[in-house]
Amino acid sequence: MDEEPSLTQYELENRWVTAEGIPNVNYQFSDLVRLRYGDYSGQTGEVIALLALEPEPVYGVTLPPKEKFVVVPQGELEPTGSSAGRTLSLRRP
Repeated sequence: MDEEPSLTQYELENRWVTAEGIPNVNYQFSDLVRLRYGDYSGQTGEVIALLALEPEPVYGVTLPPKEKFVVVPQGELEPTGSSAGRTLSLRRP
């Protein structure tokens, strides 16, 4: 991952949405996640952006019902499913 920090935001997100993805990035666009810590702990949201790779991947997540945008590191998320044009499957906490 040596060249990754020098990527522009456009290049980063362009690589992120490909089938190959980016190593060590666990979530894709439109994945449903549950926040594990902080003010929004326990809430479920949708990943809409990959903002950074270092020191760990950081995502932009929207929370219903008013589409509040929060910035969350990968370690504070857990998967709950996906809505990215695939069959939606939810997982219990």
